[in-house]
Amino acid sequence: MIQTICHLIASREHGGLEKHVADLSGWQARNTAARVTVIAHPRYLPTLDESVQFIPLNTDRSRQHPNLVWRLANVIRKGKYQIVHGHGSKSAQLLAAVQPYTDNQQVITRHNVRHPRDKLASAFDARIAISENTVANSRLTWNIIPNGVDMQPPRQKYASIPNPPGDKPTVLVASRLIKARCLDALIDAIGMLPDVHLMVLGDGPEKENLQQHVMRLGETVEGIETRVEFFSGNGAIGHFMQAANLVVIPAEVEGTPYTLIEALLHRRPVLANRAGNAIDYLPAEYLLDNTQAEHIAEKISHALNNTRLLDAFEPLFQNAADNFTLDSMAKATWDVYAKLISQAAVHQ
Repeated sequence: MIQTICHLIASREHGGLEKHVADLSGWQARNTAARVTVIAHPRYLPTLDESVQFIPLNTDRSRQHPNLVWRLANVIRKGKYQIVHGHGSKSAQLLAAVQPYTDNQQVITRHNVRHPRDKLASAFDARIAISENTVANSRLTWNIIPNGVDMQPPRQKYASIPNPPGDKPTVLVASRLIKARCLDALIDAIGMLPDVHLMVLGDGPEKENLQQHVMRLGETVEGIETRVEFFSGNGAIGHFMQAANLVVIPAEVEGTPYTLIEALLHRRPVLANRAGNAIDYLPAEYLLDNTQAEHIAEKISHALNNTRLLDAFEPLFQNAADNFTLDSMAKATWDVYAKLISQAAVHQ
């Protein structure tokens, strides 16, 4: 029986990996009898379910820092966890460092194609990867468990979604507004498509620069200021997807964008950059080969002019409904844990 689980986050971001841990640990705490703990930097506390025990640890220190390894080992020993689950490269390296001082089953999840490498990954009792592409360069055995999204309906209606005039198609991009997301190229692409509206959902340090980019583009592209609109709405992505004809993910990202999974679960067609794991989810016809505005515009136009677009995506929508929910991800992860505990009991 699984009674105690501990998750370790050692990153500095607030992205897909961190959302994965927050969603998974919350599901485990709500749906099982196990005591679930997350060890992470204090900045992650607000992202976690209140039913999850939180232990703050300054993981911003170097992974070679002796005090960090010593403190982590002490926390794990004190918690008497049956399973410790590390997420990402630094977490894997820290767990490997504390192995001589702890006695529990260790699991890692590989979230991107770079880390952890086989030499490190081979040291763990079980290995999970979020997609086949993530471990295409590995010779080890991995449990492939795609990211899952909680499809609980929002608590309240989001009232500020626009209604484009007539039957004009609408594109949605939902992202943190930073340079790496390539949103300036997407805006330029919309400038080449005079009948297309763009909803930009998100906040970030580039928001003002992107708004100014739209204004400058308006000097040469008539009406672009009214066709590109910016919105904030944490937790409102489902409402915006219902108002969109197409979701676009132009960023060259590692791992699987949660927006891609959410779009498929909301039965919305998607264009995504083929970098990262999008190639595991979408046909080549709906993958972006680069972030040049002309190419993005061509792909958007092709998709929006396809009268059978929803039919083409129907198998993808069904696959997402079957495999990409939080329940499916969490239950598959629980099965990995249960197998480990069962094997450990046999060898005792």
